[in-house]
Amino acid sequence: MIRQNKVIKNFWMIFFGVLAALAIATAVIIGVVASMRIEKMRMSQVTDENYYKVSQENGYKRSLYAACDSMKNIDANLGKIAVSNDVAHQTQMLTDVVIHANAVNQNIANLPIADSDNLVACQRFVNQTQDYATYLIGKLAKGNKLEAGERAALLSLDGAATELYGFLKDYADGDSGMFITNGNGMGNVGRLSDSLNEVDENAFTYEKLIYDGPFSESIEAKKINMGSKISHEEGSKKLAELFGDNTFVSELANKQGKIYIYDLEDGRVMLTADGRVAQYEVYNEAQGESSLGCDKCIEIAEEFCNKLGYDVKGVWVSKTQDFVTYVNCATVIDGVIVYPDLIKVAVDSATGEVVGMEARAYLMNHRDWDVYFGSVSQDDAQAVVGNGLRVTNVAKVLIEKNNEHYLCYEFECMIGESEYYVYIDSKTGNEVELFKVIENTEGYTVM
Repeated sequence: MIRQNKVIKNFWMIFFGVLAALAIATAVIIGVVASMRIEKMRMSQVTDENYYKVSQENGYKRSLYAACDSMKNIDANLGKIAVSNDVAHQTQMLTDVVIHANAVNQNIANLPIADSDNLVACQRFVNQTQDYATYLIGKLAKGNKLEAGERAALLSLDGAATELYGFLKDYADGDSGMFITNGNGMGNVGRLSDSLNEVDENAFTYEKLIYDGPFSESIEAKKINMGSKISHEEGSKKLAELFGDNTFVSELANKQGKIYIYDLEDGRVMLTADGRVAQYEVYNEAQGESSLGCDKCIEIAEEFCNKLGYDVKGVWVSKTQDFVTYVNCATVIDGVIVYPDLIKVAVDSATGEVVGMEARAYLMNHRDWDVYFGSVSQDDAQAVVGNGLRVTNVAKVLIEKNNEHYLCYEFECMIGESEYYVYIDSKTGNEVELFKVIENTEGYTVM
């Protein structure tokens, strides 16, 4: 089933350019998040003769982006916990809330912010959220379950976290997010304090929380599945049939496999040693107006992948940015979407030209998949979802989590304005995974 969705992730991971450095973990431990994700954020460049000012400014920016990133994780996890029915999963997400709440406070404390009523309210919100999550972890550890009132409290906290995250994101993305200079000289110290006073006074309005006293994912390294090896000269001939003239540049070999790199007239191709296109990119900049709809972009992406020998279908369409529509393609067997076999394709929605493709996941994971579903019916699986979620779409999928594969029902759901994806195991009827759609600096992401 081909569905349009507003989920987007960073398309260019430049995996094969730095093949030895495989992965970015998704919301694992705050130290990893802070050190890896912030390096990928857009950080303002400060031009100043005083090196100390530049260094101080960049330190403030890192703290601001770290606070923003942690608040995003709090937002995502609070909403997910409120609708989850799996105790182990709830405990894991509550632990993430505690970790990220502590990180928000630490990073905000590093910023030159003057006192303001809303800053105090923000800190109180983060502290109370951390305390409440700690309390709920203790309750679950005793064998108890979340009650309706506690779920309502979590959703109320989630609403406050959503608004605060939106504020921090907008501030970090804007020109005002400079603490020592604003590009024209001194004078912007404390601007965040003023901006906090502009936050809607209802941002920190949530239900009174009752608890027992005060409390203060990644990608594993894998090897590309290789067939019979070919020489780089043979690879060049194959690419000539696909893309025209090309020039062999270099060979990259490590424990993941061997890759041949070629330059095209206006781009670059990376080819596995058994002759499959691993990555393709075009250098010319997209221009004009987006005139092609998502269905057409899906069609173009599928045709491109099929031309390269990949039997995949377009299963996700991400938000169009800068005239480029990102289409995620995957193997589909008997109506089951095989998410490990993912190929990402970037289509210029003005011209219809494919300007990028990356098949890392497909090359590492593809095999003869068994897509035999278990005995749990769709109706029984949907009954597990519950908790006020309104199901808008259902699909059969194969997913991977912690190096294990699960055949699941994928339920696309809404609660208010929030969108979720819930995955129920077709063999056990248990909740395997749950995502909340979050809008951030990169577009839309599931967390």
